[in-house]
Amino acid sequence: MQRINLFPDPNMANTIFQCIPARCTVDFPTVSGFRWLRATTSASSDIYAQYMLAGANLPPAGVYHIHAVCYARGSGALFRVYAGVGNSFTLLHETSIADDQTRWIDADITIPANTTQLLIRVVPPSTVGKFILIRDILIESKSTYDTAVGGGLPGFFSGDTMPLG
Repeated sequence: MQRINLFPDPNMANTIFQCIPARCTVDFPTVSGFRWLRATTSASSDIYAQYMLAGANLPPAGVYHIHAVCYARGSGALFRVYAGVGNSFTLLHETSIADDQTRWIDADITIPANTTQLLIRVVPPSTVGKFILIRDILIESKSTYDTAVGGGLPGFFSGDTMPLG
């Protein structure tokens, strides 16, 4: 079976398919040859930046493998995936990213039947001026994902820290 990434903006172009920020600023720096989405805290309360997959961009119900690379400057950063069914949201996956650490997200999620939205969300640290970076988002049907054939995408940043800010 052919592997297909169902995430519409894996290269963080932010052109047609855009990230939506809440109480943070979003920019797209290139670091170590890779383009990242950077969400920097600009206020307090419910802070996040997210991609919303709905309509034609929403994968059908089923089991998927999700992958991303995240880096945080500051403590308390999170990567989350939510499924929206009706007026409620269910947390499908959460990974915390420690201060000055790079985390590879590799997890299986199940998108429930009747899902109308899938949210790929990053939560930057709560301190104003701190940030989280994300790149290489992959959502792939679990049936086509095979770690023996390349579950990890080639060319990822291989260090534990990022030289930013």
